[in-house]
Amino acid sequence: MSAGAASPEELEAMLEDACLLNDTSFLSLLFDVDAVLLARGTSQVRGRAAIANVIIGQLRDGGSYVAAPQLVMQSGPLALIISDAAISVARRNLDGWHYVISRLDL
Repeated sequence: MSAGAASPEELEAMLEDACLLNDTSFLSLLFDVDAVLLARGTSQVRGRAAIANVIIGQLRDGGSYVAAPQLVMQSGPLALIISDAAISVARRNLDGWHYVISRLDL
């Protein structure tokens, strides 16, 4: 499985897969190096490893994530992704799309 998504929608599907598999290493690669995350019951965390640890912790506490984007707005290398469980901004770089800012309700 490649870490670079071809589209913002594919990035969402990859996040769901990583969550289902509890795959910390793959999960971290879906986020930009300097990404920031706000998850239910936490303060903001920065960086791939910290983000992956928070998400996996939430999943272990009974959380789940289903990719169901209701709105994807794209402008050049940026995309806004809105669903019932998340609001995220993703950025496209040379190896595909990665989250840069995310608010997840797991």
